[in-house]
Amino acid sequence: MFPPFYDELRRLGFVEGQNLIVEARGYALRTEQFPAIASELAHAEVDAILAGGTAAARAAQAATRTIPILTLNDDMVGQGLVASLARPGGNITGISILATELDGKRQEILMEMVPAARRMAVLADAHTVSSSNMRSLQEAASARGVELVIRTVERPERIVPEIEEARRQRAGLPDPPCASPRHF
Repeated sequence: MFPPFYDELRRLGFVEGQNLIVEARGYALRTEQFPAIASELAHAEVDAILAGGTAAARAAQAATRTIPILTLNDDMVGQGLVASLARPGGNITGISILATELDGKRQEILMEMVPAARRMAVLADAHTVSSSNMRSLQEAASARGVELVIRTVERPERIVPEIEEARRQRAGLPDPPCASPRHF
């Protein structure tokens, strides 16, 4: 299942079969099965629910407002699962992989690392990107004299063509100055 997760639980003193029971019936389910299993777990009054992904987390939220829910999700804030990463509220917490709340900071760090860049591209998942978040990033870039081009991708096979198009549109550093050829 998740060896590092169980390793950490063991390090904290929780050992499966001794003082930890894992209900593994939620693995390998179809999305439409999540609500029924979440309801069963809530009625069993488990101590916590581990829900991977938005659909599983929503099903768990619908089933209980009191049992802690731990989730690994693309964007817990953007998906409306929590109010914010700093103060999630309710009974759900976990890891937000994309953490769009941090996009501005990531962009700021990138601009500090590449101060000569005047045109940058963002490759965004069309299914999860927030237009208000992208607008904020464009405004922040503009305030620093950088044009931010947003390339959205709907299917994995479009990733490489979108990166190539961003390069064609000259996103990135200016061309290096020509150097004289060296003879060895």
